[in-house]
Amino acid sequence: MKKFERLRHIRYFTHSLRTLPKQYSSADVNRLSLVHFCIQSLDILGCLPAAGGGNGGNGGEEEIVCGTVNEDVYINRGEIIDWIHGLSTLPTIIVDDNDDSSKDDGGDGVKRYAGGGFKGGTYLGLSDENNNEEQQNQSSSQQQQQQHPYDHSHIAMTYVALCTLKALNDDLSRINKHVILSTLQQLQKDDGSFRAISLTDVDGYDETKEVEAEDDCDLRFMYAAIAVWYLLTHEDDNDDDSDKYSYINIESATNYILSCKSYDGALGLTPGREGHGGSTFCGIASLYLMGVLDTVMSRQDLVGWKDTLIYWCVMRQRALNNDDLLTEEYPCGMQGRPNKLEDTCYSYWIGGALHLLDSSHLIDGWALREYVLKCQSPYGGFGKVVGCNPDLLHSFYSMAWLTLSKEGGCCDDDGGGEGQHVMQQQHESEVATQVRESIDTLSKFDCALGMCSKRT
Repeated sequence: MKKFERLRHIRYFTHSLRTLPKQYSSADVNRLSLVHFCIQSLDILGCLPAAGGGNGGNGGEEEIVCGTVNEDVYINRGEIIDWIHGLSTLPTIIVDDNDDSSKDDGGDGVKRYAGGGFKGGTYLGLSDENNNEEQQNQSSSQQQQQQHPYDHSHIAMTYVALCTLKALNDDLSRINKHVILSTLQQLQKDDGSFRAISLTDVDGYDETKEVEAEDDCDLRFMYAAIAVWYLLTHEDDNDDDSDKYSYINIESATNYILSCKSYDGALGLTPGREGHGGSTFCGIASLYLMGVLDTVMSRQDLVGWKDTLIYWCVMRQRALNNDDLLTEEYPCGMQGRPNKLEDTCYSYWIGGALHLLDSSHLIDGWALREYVLKCQSPYGGFGKVVGCNPDLLHSFYSMAWLTLSKEGGCCDDDGGGEGQHVMQQQHESEVATQVRESIDTLSKFDCALGMCSKRT
């Protein structure tokens, strides 16, 4: 077992915030997700200020800057917060003259919005927040004449924007929550799924010309939409519940998730597809955030599904054979589907799903830790598989799994007990102790939302 190289990981994520290899250039349109991976990982490592430190975008220098230029951690929170807010998109106003339920003061109809949220990068330039506020009061046709046709929000980028802002202690006061939530209404389809891209050219949009692309409405975007809804409404307990639940149709969303159930108990990305670890997590986490997971699992027409699903998840951990024991190769990692290789990100997708199902104690937690640490890079970060160079996506989800492994009885045996990996007995005790103590210092993680619990 390798030691957990905390300082190297801090340096890796901090450096990645400033500059990235040229191989990342193709991900420029999703640059916000790369920032999300870095910030969330540094938050797990305890490098960001505790919650309650004030709005990073408006505070003083001591509040917005973490560390000094010559230290391992130097993050100008204020600059990052301003950059993220600059990625907000201009929504299109839709006035429904037939709905009298929620008229704006002085208006003739109900104002609904489409296109509210965040885009993934600065490929079309940053938005002017002050100009956005002025343009929101213009007519739909005036707005569309000023907008670039590709300057639209994406539900996944809206999700990572909110998570990153909360990790940076931003109070979200610069965000028009109603605009984003109203956009969710426009994104949800009749079958309960959610489109990924918000429509800005509402008047000229013709559904009959929409390309038949199920991938734009799969469980990934279901999860992103539900997480956005939860992040923007869960603190409004004093508000009218009917208003909170008017933004999404929970019943149809639940039915769509269940329609993705495969023959083996796992969830596919869309109905009829093969069960997959990533889509299974997205579906289970969505049910959890909507508050219906326990209800669904206890339904009479779904008796036995929970056990089948848990069995499928547990069986995704690749067992060691005798050759592995002798060569110390490929400890018990997680695969995303049967007959596939292990991958560090599935430690989180499968492990997180089991955590939400209160069953993470059924896997060999120490063996999975061992596999993830074996994918650790000497430069910091984690690779996809053993021997691969690190990348931000797999590094973040490896960090997320390691901190999640502290909970749910996953590694309660302190390196020796029932279900303990045979190879563990061969390791020096100080290595296992270092790993356990290092992981214990990581921030507690809310896997349903994909961010540290202290930010939720």
